[in-house]
Amino acid sequence: MNKRLPHIKKKPISIFWNGKSVVGCEGDSIAATLYGADVRTLTKSRKFHDNRGLSGTFTAGHLTSVEGRPHCRLDRTIATQGQHIEMENVWPSINFDILNAAKLLPRKKIRAGFEHPRIIPDGTFIWKLWEKFLWTMAGETNPPKRESITTISGSQIKIDTLIIGGGPSGIESAKQAKGTTLLVTRSEFLGGMAFDSTIEHFDLPDTVKVLTGYEIYALYENARIAMAAPNDSSAPAILIEAKEIILATGQYSVPPLVPGVTVPGVLDARTGLHLAARYGVPPGNKILVAGSNKGRAIAERLIALGCNVIDFIEASSIERILGHRSISGVVTKGRTIKCDCLIHAGPWRTDPALPFQASADGDLRLVAGESPSHVHKVGACNEEDEDITFGPALNRDSLVCPCMDVTVDEVIDLIDQNITHVEELKRRTTCGMGTCQGVPCWDYLAAVIAHVSGKPIHEIGHPSYRPPRAAITFGQAAGLVDVTEVET
Repeated sequence: MNKRLPHIKKKPISIFWNGKSVVGCEGDSIAATLYGADVRTLTKSRKFHDNRGLSGTFTAGHLTSVEGRPHCRLDRTIATQGQHIEMENVWPSINFDILNAAKLLPRKKIRAGFEHPRIIPDGTFIWKLWEKFLWTMAGETNPPKRESITTISGSQIKIDTLIIGGGPSGIESAKQAKGTTLLVTRSEFLGGMAFDSTIEHFDLPDTVKVLTGYEIYALYENARIAMAAPNDSSAPAILIEAKEIILATGQYSVPPLVPGVTVPGVLDARTGLHLAARYGVPPGNKILVAGSNKGRAIAERLIALGCNVIDFIEASSIERILGHRSISGVVTKGRTIKCDCLIHAGPWRTDPALPFQASADGDLRLVAGESPSHVHKVGACNEEDEDITFGPALNRDSLVCPCMDVTVDEVIDLIDQNITHVEELKRRTTCGMGTCQGVPCWDYLAAVIAHVSGKPIHEIGHPSYRPPRAAITFGQAAGLVDVTEVET
């Protein structure tokens, strides 16, 4: 039976995970249903085939096949009665997965670039077989055939003010906005992490339209045009023309750069709160919260919801996270704290993607410029970023980019060869080129460069945060043709 906190009373439903029935509740995300049923491993990593699960930080761990549709985000897909969900990157089956042999390979031998051996000429029959083998090993699936793509006609909205973010700052900005206003939030609820289901009604003016379950994935034309994609793959994408844009996107928690940070059961604060408050799923039986000072409020909120929080520690004190299929403990200051869930609540940093897209300019490489006068940041996203933590010493086994299995060791070896520019390191290692699109991997990358080189981190910068920053399906993208093409 799916575990629930007492404040949640919902109709039970059942879904199928790898052919086995799992009981959940109506209205839950698939991720919440599986997590409540103690399913922690949702997928395997690209090269090392390590366990990955719901984390909120590294989206590659949330991707599986839903009713035959590949790479669906389980944290944003609602569970429905009788749904079939299957792990993708296993072969030939979940019970007999030959790809687990990847764990035995020397990690230095499968760094970025190994895919292109000189002994196999490009374009040959042997090369095609090699590519097919690599796709299988990485858990990739073939793209859908053209005839199978259903175009979902997009729409267009013209407004005075676009507010991105449905937390307290976004709501307050909507109340004060003049003219027609659209508030867009990727959550299905208003209120954001600060409220998290404790407030259900907001007195917004009639001039404010609220669009929930949508994420702004790109800003174009000097931030005069915003593109929004829905969490629901059957809903249309939207082009938004706005005279003024207010970024109220808050901040996100970055886990410490230590070994074990990707072990299932390590959650960011937002995900932990959503599980407990919105779905009634306890994140763990023995929850350890780690973060900066602002993270103490997260621990208090979880306790108020009925969760068993055993302690709060500083994120900077964590040396290693233990566990394989799920977390079993945290090593901090030479001692081990046993737990089955770690929630990191800081350091807190601002998602730089949309501010970058609003100000970026260039041809071959986009670089940040001055933000347009009609784009404003409010609330937490306007606060200073907190420093990345990695314990008392930088561990070379830590993953800089879990989506692409890039280690600190790989980055440092390149730095030792005088390759220190973030853009070149990104291309050499593929760091940040997975579904997370550099968040928080490029924060990690800059921290490693700063630590090794001794340069101030603000001098290092980051690669280009190009759109799209969030998922959009082929069908949704195709449906935007009529609202984006200009007649000549």
